[in-house]
Amino acid sequence: MEKPERNRRGDRQEIKFLLSLSLVAFASAAIVSATPSPGKADDGSAIHKVTDGRPWKITMENGRVGTLVLFQNGTGKMTGGPMDLSPKWKPTADGLCLKPGALLPERCVKLVRTGNGYLGMNGDKQAFKLER
Repeated sequence: MEKPERNRRGDRQEIKFLLSLSLVAFASAAIVSATPSPGKADDGSAIHKVTDGRPWKITMENGRVGTLVLFQNGTGKMTGGPMDLSPKWKPTADGLCLKPGALLPERCVKLVRTGNGYLGMNGDKQAFKLER
């Protein structure tokens, strides 16, 4: 059997389709790579330094002191309160959102560098202080 001969118009339509498909795939890949995923942080950022798996002394706005350890996988450990907690966290553009436990609300803060740690700021109000 002979192959039917294709015309130039069919070839152009196929090329346009393939170019469009390539453009959509490229744009999708760019969007996915630019979207922060939980537990991932840029190497030089404050969030990367805070989530290094080492303990921080955390002082809450009410003066209560405890220990906070955050891991790169989006989990952590929090001690010093009435019970130990296993918080979950995710990065934001300028800080992080921290959900201390299942029944506790998520709090998003901006991380501001201090001499020996960071302040977790919620607007102009300090939510907590991290020190080492």
